[in-house]
This record gives sequence, C-alpha cells and structure tokens, in this order.
Amino acid sequence: MEKEFKKIDRRIGKTKQSIRDAFLSLLAEKPIAQITVKELAERANVNRKTFYMYYANIHDILDKTENEIIDQLLDLLKDCSFFDQNFDVYAFFSSLNGLISNDFKLYQQLVYANSNTLLFVKVKQIMKSALMDSYTDDFQISKEMFQLYAEFAASGIVSMYIEWFMINSTLSLEEMAKAAGDVTLQGFRMFIH
Repeated sequence: MEKEFKKIDRRIGKTKQSIRDAFLSLLAEKPIAQITVKELAERANVNRKTFYMYYANIHDILDKTENEIIDQLLDLLKDCSFFDQNFDVYAFFSSLNGLISNDFKLYQQLVYANSNTLLFVKVKQIMKSALMDSYTDDFQISKEMFQLYAEFAASGIVSMYIEWFMINSTLSLEEMAKAAGDVTLQGFRMFIH
C-alpha cells in the first residue's frame, strides 16, 4: 500500500512539474494575461480537468510558485541565522545560489518574463523586514534612517540577482554571491557598534 502511495505521489509531482514547465515556457513567449488554460494544458500534455485538479486558474500557478519561493527564502534565512548576530553573509549567499541552481530555469524565466514584479517586491520586503528585525538594536542611527538603509540593502541584493540574469553574466553564481556578500557586509558593518 505504501509503495502504491509513493507511486501516486510521484505521478502527481510529475504532473505538477509538467504544468509548471509548460507555464514557464508560455510565460517566456507572452504575457500571463494571454496564456489560456487550454494551451497550457496542451503544452503540458494534460487535459484541462487535470489542470483544474491542482490550480484554479493561470494566475494560481504563479501565486503557488511565488509562495514556494517565498517559503524557501524564509527557510534559508532561518537556516543561515539571518535573524541573529551569528549571521554569515557568505553562507547565506552560497545557500541562495544553491536554491537558484536547483531550479535555475524557474528563476531565469521569472526574471525574463518581467511579469513578476510583485514577487521581487515580496522578496525584497522579506529581506528588508529580516534586516529590520535582526539588527535594529545594533545600529547607532534612528529607526527611520535604518529603515532607509535596510530598503537600500534589500533592493540592492534583489537587483543584483535580477541584473545577473538579465545580462547573461559570465560571472559564476559564486562570484556574484561573493560580490553581493561583500557589498552587504561592508555596507552594514560600518554602522554596527
């Protein structure tokens, strides 16, 4: 019985992956508003009924994908001790690179599609909030000023990764992560007592 359940579970995973891959492929070709369930189902090689078993509509795929990315980012921040003084900025960027590498095509398509501005705003806001929550007590400046610094740092990190994808950089993800880590670490260290 357990073996049968795992087989069904894998089949569901493959079906969802096929739908997501088809969605990303279509997103690379046209804006999300022009993607239909019919064409997505055809590209994923599933019927529309199967599509509706997992998703309410086209935007639901994007929402669920964004939520998965946000959950992974939050787990990564927690695992890298982002919320305490033992935070290792280089370990964070190295782990972030691992996350991107595991699903490179997804991140690349999301950046290229340029229809995911809301996702990038959410990611930036999470990073900004994490910085605010973690380091407010350690700064020698007002909370309002620190909020501006946190906005700058979070926006910069997100923008660096977006730019890296957009210019098809020849830098490796590791080199990019080191640069992002250096900028983040040096930029914030000057304000910590």
